[in-house]
Amino acid sequence: MTPTLPPADATVRNLKEKVLLTAAVLMTLVALAWLLRFSHYGIDFTDESFYLVWMAHPYRYTASATQYGFVYHPVYLLLDGQVAALRQFNILFTFALAWVLCWVFLKTTFAATLGKARLAVIAAALATVSQLFLAAWLPTPSYYSLTLQSLLIAAIGLLLCGAKPSAASIAGWLLVGVGGWLAFMAKPTTAGALAACAVAYLLVAGKLKLRLLAVAAATSIALLCLSAWAIDGSIPVFIERLRAGVETAGILGGGHTLAQLLRIDSFQLGLKAKLLFLMLMSLAVGVAWLSQSKNPWLGKAGLLATLLLAALPLAMIFRVYPGYLRAGQFQDLLIWAVPLAAMVIAGVFLRARPWLGLGRPQLAVALLFLLLPHAYAFGTNGNYWATGANAGLFWVLGGLAILAPMASSANVGALLLPLALTGQLLTVALIQSGMANPYRQPEPLWKNDYAVEFGRPGQKLLLSGGFGPYVDQAVRTAAAAGFKKDTPMIDLTGQSPGILYALGANSIGQAWIIGGYPGSAALAEVSLKGVPCADLSQAWLLLEDDGPRRISPEVLSVYGANLATDFEMVGSFKTAAGAGGYEEARLQKVFKPLRAPEAAAAACSAKKPTSP
Repeated sequence: MTPTLPPADATVRNLKEKVLLTAAVLMTLVALAWLLRFSHYGIDFTDESFYLVWMAHPYRYTASATQYGFVYHPVYLLLDGQVAALRQFNILFTFALAWVLCWVFLKTTFAATLGKARLAVIAAALATVSQLFLAAWLPTPSYYSLTLQSLLIAAIGLLLCGAKPSAASIAGWLLVGVGGWLAFMAKPTTAGALAACAVAYLLVAGKLKLRLLAVAAATSIALLCLSAWAIDGSIPVFIERLRAGVETAGILGGGHTLAQLLRIDSFQLGLKAKLLFLMLMSLAVGVAWLSQSKNPWLGKAGLLATLLLAALPLAMIFRVYPGYLRAGQFQDLLIWAVPLAAMVIAGVFLRARPWLGLGRPQLAVALLFLLLPHAYAFGTNGNYWATGANAGLFWVLGGLAILAPMASSANVGALLLPLALTGQLLTVALIQSGMANPYRQPEPLWKNDYAVEFGRPGQKLLLSGGFGPYVDQAVRTAAAAGFKKDTPMIDLTGQSPGILYALGANSIGQAWIIGGYPGSAALAEVSLKGVPCADLSQAWLLLEDDGPRRISPEVLSVYGANLATDFEMVGSFKTAAGAGGYEEARLQKVFKPLRAPEAAAAACSAKKPTSP
């Protein structure tokens, strides 16, 4: 029987709890508002613009290993292609899924002592950590964000599903199926890794029932078949799309072969990162220890320390503290300070029993969450640890699962809240670092003050003083030469899908004819061979003679065209410093076709007899 507190003590305790929960709610809301505001700032002309081109017109391309463009295309249409709105959707949808996952996790693990208010607030604070995928500031929906969202959905389902049929259990199995389908649409390699993680979890948790697992599998297969029909009209054509997508990835030589994917990556933290790691872990442990203390003075110190922990991110958001993290390539792995702090707390409060007190369900949850970031990263050509940190929320929840034996403690909320706030602090610090050094952009986002229309009339972004004029000049140059929206264009700069998107061009061949890889020229040829002659005969060109990623105009010969005789340069403009990740400004040239469309189409058909 829980002892009844004296009225005065109960009042003080309730007041402290309300203060802490209010502070946590405010911090979560401020962090979200901060991210939504900066959704209007900056653009990357390479990867991020590729995401926009792909989701804007996914049906133009017949080869794709990832289908995220089709999944996000309805959202793109619903939001009228507004870049800021698409980013805000991405942020809020990810946060909502993460909040549900954290709610389900906390409810199933710690609900014995967590009231609804604490449960909701701590879940929201933890859900903020899901925004780590913004650490490089690429907020536009992409295959990475869809991969994360699919894993969140699958994880919710795995926590809900059970060995016996019930409404919640069946809903869980269905969600596992939906998550698996979305994972395949985003990144098939992650879908395979997710399947392995799910089976391992179900076995350890004692939930594996083949009939119920068949429900999840049937859901995934049914949704995949429907997707194949919606995208290509038939399953065989969809399979050919996937095969061609895998083949083109192999041609590019970007590190996506099976041998290159099956690897064990390593990481190394520098001295600064190690010091920050120890400091943050110690801070989390110290505040948690003070917060649960029964000593009145230590309890007050814990209250102040927790409030300070909630306030520190505000200093970064409002730039009271002007600096930002510069802790090296693997600084995102600082998020591990939270799960390791949880392990230290478990060791301190449970003495030698942190693992012995875990039941099979809790051990299975910890195992699942510790593996999912690696499933998220599996298939990328980047370092698996650095990429997996984008899904660092799972690592955090995996660490908290080890505190499950303390679920009956009345002070468990006082332990969980500081850990959640430490996760928030790290998330804000890492995202602010990304805003200060946005991917392939020249200056911090908060210095961007040049409003420019990007993609569609009336839809503006705030870009840097170099990027904004670059976009404006490109649009004016093309318009002066008579370029019309949806006119086919071939980008041979190897790095300017963003300029084609700003022009409203039809990016034929691929959403991004990427340069700079061993097989870039070969992939450009293969891609152009698959384009109908009706489009190729009208295609304009964007070239960059001395560009570091340029693709030779000789690839035009695959459809019977020659730069010297069949095109006329109608304008040029300078790139901005930092565009594509290169400091030096370069000259880009716009060419229009000279041949009559009928003559160009005839030459194309002669070169490609099988072309439409």
